[in-house]
Amino acid sequence: MENDLNNFQKARAEEKRMERTVENCPFRTKFHVMPPVGWLNDPNGLCQFRGVYHAYFQYSPLNVNGGGGYWGHCTSRDLLHWEYKEPVLTTDIPEDKSGVYSGSALTEDGRMYLFYTGNVKQPGSYDYIDSGRISTQILVESEDGQHMSEKVKLLGMEDYPEDITQHVRDPKVWKEDGHYYMVLGARARAWDENGKRRDKGGILLYQSDDRKNWKLYRELVPEKPFGYMWECPDLFELGKERVLSFCPQGLESQEEKFQNIYQSGYSLPGRSQDPEETFREWDMGFDFYAPQSFQADDGRRILIGWAGMPDTTETNRNLSVANGWQHCLTLPCELEYHDGKIFRMPVREIYDLDWEEAPVGNGRFHWAGKALKLDMGGICGERTVIRLGNRENGVTVTVEGNRVELSFLDEKGVPSRCGGGRGKRTGRTEGPVEELLVVIDSSIMEIFVNGGETAFTTRIYLEEKERVIDVSGCDGYILEMI
Repeated sequence: MENDLNNFQKARAEEKRMERTVENCPFRTKFHVMPPVGWLNDPNGLCQFRGVYHAYFQYSPLNVNGGGGYWGHCTSRDLLHWEYKEPVLTTDIPEDKSGVYSGSALTEDGRMYLFYTGNVKQPGSYDYIDSGRISTQILVESEDGQHMSEKVKLLGMEDYPEDITQHVRDPKVWKEDGHYYMVLGARARAWDENGKRRDKGGILLYQSDDRKNWKLYRELVPEKPFGYMWECPDLFELGKERVLSFCPQGLESQEEKFQNIYQSGYSLPGRSQDPEETFREWDMGFDFYAPQSFQADDGRRILIGWAGMPDTTETNRNLSVANGWQHCLTLPCELEYHDGKIFRMPVREIYDLDWEEAPVGNGRFHWAGKALKLDMGGICGERTVIRLGNRENGVTVTVEGNRVELSFLDEKGVPSRCGGGRGKRTGRTEGPVEELLVVIDSSIMEIFVNGGETAFTTRIYLEEKERVIDVSGCDGYILEMI
């Protein structure tokens, strides 16, 4: 464990060295999980354990541009005020020497069981799809959520079906009807009618009676390709409907659909075996990926995503990098199922915060140093515009009919500086837009439309002196600050 100790010491040293720089960054948030330094991505191991909420995350303290190597850790009593703890996992065994990848938590009998993918990329001239990669599913246990047991290998390359490539990762584990189940994201080899390689994304479902010995229960790969790889799968029940949440890579971008490089959404397997037929995106904004859900002690299904997007450094830049960190997790949201759709809204605890009504004059308010909550009702599809910043450097949210547009573009189509290269995203609701909830926390804005029928998440990097909000076209709103 000497390497393990050294890795943790390196993380703590870097956190200490960069502490003042990061703390003085104007883009730090109040109510979102952030890395103390460096890079954050996928949420991992989300759970409520002994009354405390735990959020683990992919963490790279030594490199602000990523690279993995750790699971970071935060805890909370209310899902909004998070306390950073020290990392709990790092690369210390042969099976995870290239990364401790994403995974999940199972809590049972006063213990926490964390499942994750150990990644190995062998040096050499490999494609890392069919050769050169080793993906291993690993288990650790904990009595307090912070101190971990020895690592136990559960599944290796020899345990996956022959048609599956070496891309197998992101275990999500749960217990149902006396059995344990693990769903894994996978990539299956496939060819089109012309003999051209066209891999299919899918999932592998394993079953166990003891959490340690697993056997393949079902391989779910659609007949028609829907992306070449599915990441971060999550299978759960909501409103008596089975829900499959996943991140299909390789979907073709469209005008108002699949607008990001990689997408995240859900399908309803009970309604169609074709995942594309019932697929809906979780979020229509620039910065939402790799969501994971868990069930709280009170029965709520809560979902948290990564407020970021892989492989977008040339377009969606994060201006916090200059201060030694980037990315955060989204607000935790409650999920509810109605009439074939899932509605996603911030956890109810957000209404228990000490909000104060903002002194708005002529629809304008300067919000430096404050988090904002904008409740807007009675829109009835009428044209409504919300602007943060100004015409030269800002972002606008425009509502008209059933269409919502989030845009960093000026009148000439040039992206604003505060968007770091972000352009425009569009989403629609089934009927006219009636209401909006907008939550702004320093450098992140989350918009929930018609009770969470659709949502938009984006990072926004305005300096404090530029933090002005203008609202026009609707008088039925309440703006509050904290």
